[in-house]
Amino acid sequence: MTPSSEVPSTASTLAADSSSSLTWREKLYQAPWGSWLMIFASLLGCQAVSASGFLSSSVVVLQPQGLGLEAANQSFLKGFLLAEDKVRGCGHSVASVKLRSLNMDADPAVVLSGNRRLKLVVAPPAADLRAFSALVAKRDFSVVLPYQRGVSMDSQDGLESRNRLWSLVVPARDDIHAMAQRVLEQGWRRVMVVRDPSDFGLTSAKSFVEAFEAIGGKVESYESELVQSINPDDHHRLRRFQKDVDWLGPDALVLASSPSGRLAQVLRKAQKDRLLGWQSERPAWVWLASSDYVSGVSPQAWEQLLIKQPSRGPGWQKFSESFEQRWGYKPNLLAAAGFDAARLIALSTVSAYPVSADRTADPLGWLDAESEPQPLCKALRILTDGKPVRLEGAASSFDLRPGHSPSGQPDITRISALGPA
Repeated sequence: MTPSSEVPSTASTLAADSSSSLTWREKLYQAPWGSWLMIFASLLGCQAVSASGFLSSSVVVLQPQGLGLEAANQSFLKGFLLAEDKVRGCGHSVASVKLRSLNMDADPAVVLSGNRRLKLVVAPPAADLRAFSALVAKRDFSVVLPYQRGVSMDSQDGLESRNRLWSLVVPARDDIHAMAQRVLEQGWRRVMVVRDPSDFGLTSAKSFVEAFEAIGGKVESYESELVQSINPDDHHRLRRFQKDVDWLGPDALVLASSPSGRLAQVLRKAQKDRLLGWQSERPAWVWLASSDYVSGVSPQAWEQLLIKQPSRGPGWQKFSESFEQRWGYKPNLLAAAGFDAARLIALSTVSAYPVSADRTADPLGWLDAESEPQPLCKALRILTDGKPVRLEGAASSFDLRPGHSPSGQPDITRISALGPA
């Protein structure tokens, strides 16, 4: 979700623009939305300089390059810049960081080959974990995964160098598992799971089925598959599904599809017209769509459950308020990932690196996942005294361990049914 390049994280002027008196950070602060892409393009011009080893840094932030990624880049970098402001507010200077771009299908080993001082890499969102695992097996640095939430997380256990991979956000599957628990807490013990085959909801649907049945719920289906794929334009299949719902009488329908999609529209009309289930008030609906898609869900004659916000950390509220005050709008989880990544870099560079069990420098060896979360300034003081610490996270609970995902708390909201017309 982003492009990038080389940027020194100091007050010096950008090497590729020596005629300007503004730093790259000042340019980003002042630029209107439409100018960000031009700024990124100018930053990309520094890659030839950085590839030669000039301006080499021990910390590199990689961002994916490609069309349609500008808005996501803005979110991450605005969170990152806000965190650097917080570091300065604690009386510390920000670390020297190199910002580099990486095509989604490019080998990170090529982009990082010219930097021999490298100790910490912040990978792009949805990074290829196999490529980064292979890379750190050959070189002595650690990788931070700021926004790795999808199915790639399932491959972590089998990676050779997972002890050098650190995730900052909670996987999407954990939110789905939390939803399964919440469904059962509503007293909805018997459900039917349905998806539009044109949507990308199969992974979340299967994850829900596995989690729901593991805690004692029952997924009903007359089909061979518990996750029923229904083409909303297949009228014969729809009628059969309506009869199945009527016969089985589930407590809830679990929809792994977009609330604005064709399948949702068809099923919504059927339930309103009392064609689905026993009555228009039953069954309840459970949405597995991400929070990006459920903002437009409106009250109906039946109860609904949705993930209003993905899992976040205890520091989310303070971060959100600061972000909105600085940038004028509410942040998303990607912005929080940028915020946590920049603060982690600050803590990683405040003192000499601890030595790991294999007798190499470990830039994240100061992390203590079991300790009480601390605000940034206090965490910096604790670390300066040479003690391990845990930061109060915005994107997660910051209980970080190599090769494992952190925990967090999603906002799962119940939308009450409308009363009688």
